[in-house]
Amino acid sequence: MGKLLDLPDPSGLPALRDPFLVVHLHGWTDAGLAAQTAAVFLRSRWNATPLATFDADELIDFRARRPIVRLAGGTIEEVTWSPTELLAAPLGGERDALLLLGPEPDFRWGAFCDEVAEACRRLQVVEVFGLGAFPAPALHTDPVAVVGTSADSDLAARLETVPAIVELASGIQTVLEEWLHRAGIPATGLWARVPPYLAGGTHPPAALALVQTLGRLAGVEIETTELEAAAKDHLEQVEQAIRERPQIAEFVDQIRGMVEQGADERIPSGDEIAAELERFLGQNPPDGGELR
Repeated sequence: MGKLLDLPDPSGLPALRDPFLVVHLHGWTDAGLAAQTAAVFLRSRWNATPLATFDADELIDFRARRPIVRLAGGTIEEVTWSPTELLAAPLGGERDALLLLGPEPDFRWGAFCDEVAEACRRLQVVEVFGLGAFPAPALHTDPVAVVGTSADSDLAARLETVPAIVELASGIQTVLEEWLHRAGIPATGLWARVPPYLAGGTHPPAALALVQTLGRLAGVEIETTELEAAAKDHLEQVEQAIRERPQIAEFVDQIRGMVEQGADERIPSGDEIAAELERFLGQNPPDGGELR
């Protein structure tokens, strides 16, 4: 088995100023598709261009993540794969960015993390930020909180943290944070808290919170007008759904009571109510359609 990532020779590498790396590898928890939305937004906003692509044949189970084929009258026009890419984004200021985007590997996690650490060393990455989101006792009317994870307690302390000791199955981004820490590369996970009744659809306010938190921690300005407009339209749709669906309003009131009391008990699943809210939002999309 060979290398998973072939970076250009040193002469072909971009000259990056004080670079930081942003990571989103989809396939693990991403409530409200907040991290995915933030990653797509940053790639577009920063005009990021591919620098190198990981060897998908070594990393991906294509029976679980099948490529998409486009047929026209029985003719195969295109087969589209979903690569895991390392992209460069010169920002024109004091710092530049790199993005690591694509599907979470199915295989060879250790080798993948080694390759990412080596790429960070070669590109002189100063710090790494992972993007994620999880359902939590929260309300759509409140500012979205972003909590931090890191193998370095000082880095985690820059953000709110989950005030408990928990054990749970991990995605590769968290594994990568710990792996990079051992390699001497600072890494922090940014996790948006998404109201449980909005976790199944797209929740732009959480994506906006991730982007703004990233900008603050990395010390870069990120123009977010488009994302702010999407968040505003989305919240208006949610409010309309609550007004027109009493059962949704009742569930939101349950969450409100738990938040106000600081209760730690399990939140009612609300799957049927969440599904109804998603159907309502799907039937009443915000003006301008989806953010792409």
